[in-house]
Amino acid sequence: MEEIFNEIANDYDKWFETEEGKLVKQLELKSLLDVLGNIEGKSILEVGIGTGLFAMEFRKLNALVYGIDPAENMIKIAQSRGFDVKLGYGESIPFEENTFDMTLSMTSMENSKFPQKFIKEMVRVTRPKGKVVVAVLNIFSFYGISRRINNIFNKDDIFKGMHFYNYFELEKLMKNLLCNVSTNSSVFFNPSPINFILQKAEKLEIFGRKYLKPFGALLVSGGIKC
Repeated sequence: MEEIFNEIANDYDKWFETEEGKLVKQLELKSLLDVLGNIEGKSILEVGIGTGLFAMEFRKLNALVYGIDPAENMIKIAQSRGFDVKLGYGESIPFEENTFDMTLSMTSMENSKFPQKFIKEMVRVTRPKGKVVVAVLNIFSFYGISRRINNIFNKDDIFKGMHFYNYFELEKLMKNLLCNVSTNSSVFFNPSPINFILQKAEKLEIFGRKYLKPFGALLVSGGIKC
């Protein structure tokens, strides 16, 4: 999978510069921060930091962000943005135990064949009572369904081979390894929405997070290291 991300590294952020991408990023960031809580002055390891797109937002809030990633070209971009990033995989994180206040994975565990080990490693490097947050793509969402259909017809799709999760599957994984787990979701509109939908996105978000929690495009689950 890292070969694909090495190939697209220079173009990875471009979608987030579109109107749809900007809005999705804004909604996903809010969802992440709602689960992370106060990050000011906290050390955060982002597992699968990519280009550092979200890490830059955490840094604006005075978090101390570190990262690992398996794709060397992604790492180069994140490092050019001033982040301390190591080559590594979620199943074998190259840091000692109890190193970070918080550990976050944003749409990376989908590439892991061993999700329980992936989360165990995140827990291992997190300090006692620290927070572990995992965000994954949701199979039961407009985006998830669209991406799965695209996988059938496009052999080069970057999502091909990824495991998309559902709300209850993710929550079960987290509760097996962490305490005080809570899960939310974000982005309740369809891909390539018309302008009317984009304009109503924030209202859709409020409604969706209250009544349609298992069906947002991004599932975000967090817990405390017991």
